[in-house]
Amino acid sequence: MPRALPRVVVARRRWLEWPALPGEGELQVDVEIGGLRLWSGRTERPGPRTHRMPWPRALLPYLSGGGVVVVRAADGEVLATGRYSFGEPRLGRDLRSLGQAGLVVDKWGKLAAAPSEDLHSVLLHGLDEVVAALQAADYAVSITGGTLLGAIRSGDIIERDDDADVFVYLGEVGPADVSLASYGIQRVLEASGRTVVRHSDAHLQVIMAGERGRAHVDVFLGFHHEGSYHQPIAVRGELPVEAILPLGTARLAGREFPAVADPERWLALCYGAGWRTPDPSFRFRTPSSTRRRFENWFGVYDLNRHFWEDWIGRAASSWHGDADELDRLLPRDSRVIDLGSGIGENARLLAERGHRVLAADYALGAVTAAEQLSGGRFEVQRVNAADRRDLLGLGAAELEAGGQPNVLLSDVLAYLTRDIRANVFRFLDLVLGTEGRAVASFPVNPSLHYEHARPDTWHLPLAWLRDEIASSGLRFEVRGTGYRRTSAGLRRFATVVIERGQGA
Repeated sequence: MPRALPRVVVARRRWLEWPALPGEGELQVDVEIGGLRLWSGRTERPGPRTHRMPWPRALLPYLSGGGVVVVRAADGEVLATGRYSFGEPRLGRDLRSLGQAGLVVDKWGKLAAAPSEDLHSVLLHGLDEVVAALQAADYAVSITGGTLLGAIRSGDIIERDDDADVFVYLGEVGPADVSLASYGIQRVLEASGRTVVRHSDAHLQVIMAGERGRAHVDVFLGFHHEGSYHQPIAVRGELPVEAILPLGTARLAGREFPAVADPERWLALCYGAGWRTPDPSFRFRTPSSTRRRFENWFGVYDLNRHFWEDWIGRAASSWHGDADELDRLLPRDSRVIDLGSGIGENARLLAERGHRVLAADYALGAVTAAEQLSGGRFEVQRVNAADRRDLLGLGAAELEAGGQPNVLLSDVLAYLTRDIRANVFRFLDLVLGTEGRAVASFPVNPSLHYEHARPDTWHLPLAWLRDEIASSGLRFEVRGTGYRRTSAGLRRFATVVIERGQGA
C-alpha cells in the first residue's frame, strides 16, 4: 500500500536522516539531488525511530550549495524528501552540479559517468573489440563479473553497470606465470590501438571513449593454483576446471559472447547463493586473506588514481615557482621530464623558455588536459610511477635516445607511498647522471584536514626524505621553505634540489 505522505529528510554534513516506521528494517534506497539519482545504498538504523544514510566519501568535497533531496525505495516510491543547505561551493562544483554533469557514485564508491544507453553502447562495442583481439591471439576469454551476471539473469547489461568485464583463463599456473602472461595480454590489447591501464599484474583496464566521457572494459586473469580457483580482484575458492572449460556462449543485448561452461556455479562463487536477486547496493567484501594474497602476488599499480582524476577536474593548479627554480639551474635547450605534471602548466612554462619537455602523469584526465594545453610545444606521456617497470622503462628510453634529462617533481613526492617514492628515486639515480638536476617541492607538515583516503593531505618531512634517498646514490639541498595554499589548507612546503652524489 503506498504511503500517504513522504517523510521529512534532515540533511546533515555527515548523513541524511528521516523517520522510520514501526517494525521497518533496513531499506535499499536511491538518493536523488536535483531530480537526478546520485547514489544507492542500504540505510543504517542507529535507533528504532531513525533511518540514516551516510554521505559517500566521494561526495564529501562537494557538500555545498542548496536544493532538494529525495529518497526513493527500490520500486521508485518516494519515502522521504527535504531540503539541504551547505553554503557556497568551495571547489567550483556542488552536489547539484554533479548530477547535471552526469556523474554518480558507482559500486566502488567513486564518481563515474552515470549509466546510459550511450555508455552501454560504448561498452558493448568495446567488449566486442576486446574479446576479438584476445581470441585472435588464442586466449581462452569469457565474459565475467557483472557482465556475465546481466547476461545470465536478464540477457542484458545490468541497468546500473558502468563497465564491462572479461577474464582470460590461464589454466594451472603459478603467480609468477600470471604476471608474465599479463604483459603479453597488454601488448595484444595495445596493438589493437587501445589505451590499457594496469591495475595489477592480474587486472588490466581497457579505456573506451563515449560522448559522455570514458568507459572501460576490465580484463581479469583467472587461474587454478594449489587446488583453488583465483580471479582477482575478489574471487577465490573451489571451482573445478569443468565449470570453466570448454567455453560456451551467453547472450547479452542480442549478441553472443563467450562464457564459462557453468555460469551459475561461477556466479555463486563470486556473488554468493543469492546472485539471482538484484541488489543495487551490492559491494564486494573481499576477505583480508584474499586481498593480501592478491596484492602481494600481483601488486597495486593504480592506487588513488581516481582521487587524482577527480582532483584534476576541480582543484588542479601548478606552482610555477618550481618551474622557475629548475629553469634557473639549466642552460637553454635542456631536456626536462615533468613527472607528475598534472594538466601541464609547468611543462608549458618550461617549453616556452626553450627547454625540450616531456609531461608525464598517470591520471588519464591530466594526460588529456596536458595534450590539449601542449599545442605541440611539449611531449605528453602516461607514466605510472607505481609500476617500476613502466617508470624505469621511461628512463631507459631517455638514455637510449642519448639524452640526460632533468626532472621536475612539483608537489608530488609527499602524495606517494614510500614504495612508490623508492621507484622515483631509482629513476632519478638512473637518468640524472653527473650533471642532471631534479627540483622537488612538497609539504613537510601534517595537514589540519588529514584523511588517509585523501593523498593531498599527506606530508613528507625532510628527515624522511633524507632516510629514503640515502641508499639511492642521491643527495639533496634545501633551496627554500614557505607556505602555500592547497586543496588541503595552508601547508608549509620545502623546495629541494636532488642530484647524484654521496650523503645528504
